[in-house]
Amino acid sequence: MQIQSDETAVTLLAGVLQPERIPYPVFSPEAMEFLAAISAEIGASELHSIPEIAAFGFWCRRVHLEALAKRHASPFPRLGRGLAFHIAPSNVPTMFAYSYTIGLLAGNANIVRLSERGGEIATMLCACIGRVLDRPEFEPIKRRTSFISYGRDDAVTAAYTAECDVRVVWGGDETIRRIRALPMPPHAVELVFPDRWSFALFSQAAFSQADEETLAAWAHRFYNDTYLMDQNACSAPHLVVWENDGGDPAVRPRWWEKIAAEAQAAYRFGAYQAARKYEQLCLAAMTLPEDISVRQYAGNLLYVASLKKLPAEAAETLRGTFGFFYETEIRNKEALLPLLSFKVQTLCAEGYRREELAQFFAQRRSAGIDRIAALGQAMEMDTIWDGKDLIAELSRIISSLK
Repeated sequence: MQIQSDETAVTLLAGVLQPERIPYPVFSPEAMEFLAAISAEIGASELHSIPEIAAFGFWCRRVHLEALAKRHASPFPRLGRGLAFHIAPSNVPTMFAYSYTIGLLAGNANIVRLSERGGEIATMLCACIGRVLDRPEFEPIKRRTSFISYGRDDAVTAAYTAECDVRVVWGGDETIRRIRALPMPPHAVELVFPDRWSFALFSQAAFSQADEETLAAWAHRFYNDTYLMDQNACSAPHLVVWENDGGDPAVRPRWWEKIAAEAQAAYRFGAYQAARKYEQLCLAAMTLPEDISVRQYAGNLLYVASLKKLPAEAAETLRGTFGFFYETEIRNKEALLPLLSFKVQTLCAEGYRREELAQFFAQRRSAGIDRIAALGQAMEMDTIWDGKDLIAELSRIISSLK
């Protein structure tokens, strides 16, 4: 693979610069052992105190990997497609590792481009993976792995793209449009994960019946779903919808007070976040067609903007960061249907049977909602993402005709 650019240098962060293009079976014992070793490395180091890295280590536990292998079992042999080229986002610092891990479990050699803006968490996690790769027993995995970084340079990206069997792109809509213009080999497949939007649906009756301990636990999980990534992840809720199915509306401010308490206890909030959040609030007040009523909790740690009804383009217009949420009320779930464009990814639901919600939206042919999660699960990575079976997409079947 020849990478040519007059301006950009490719930096090898871990693995090898030119990985071997050897497909392995999906969920190979070698991949499972390697990922379990990463999990153990994280657990035995100070990295386990960093929530995002600890979550990745927990995901890589052998028991979880074995459950995934069982879920994706196929009657036919499955092999990786060959060489997967991943372009990771900068807004979720551990996403590069999940993308790599799923590519590896699907049987591929992997080149993973980390954003230069990935930050300290991405750097520490990549170094941890590199230390495990350098162990002699994982030399075969190392020869099929390349973690790299380079500046924005379409010539370099085009060179990697021209050689790959799979291209995996995480990013904003404009990034994906730009990269899609770069040609791939005719046989190659592409997985793209563009900008998405997520919201929460709460049963007012269930919240009214919950005791203080349960409300506090739900608030802690919601905090993890939102504040930990500053609401920048596609799966982080921006809007809370209360279904008025009974109960007492007074539970709503009680709920937000508990969220504010979580933020007071743990959120690192500085001048930059405060200015950006206030800017978003002013922009919403000027541009939304409906009047909003804003309430602040814990100073400016939490803004809640109440809407009497949802705008037609809620997924495009109702966006907050750093603890800025919208809320509204509906009488029944049918009122959500106009909101559910293809842009809607995750529904965080509490007070419902999530399997029944999935059937409800499927039966009504909803264009949006690809996953329904309980509070605390919004940020959990899965091998089914954005409605795609990633193991199936990243591998190929060898069928046998009877």
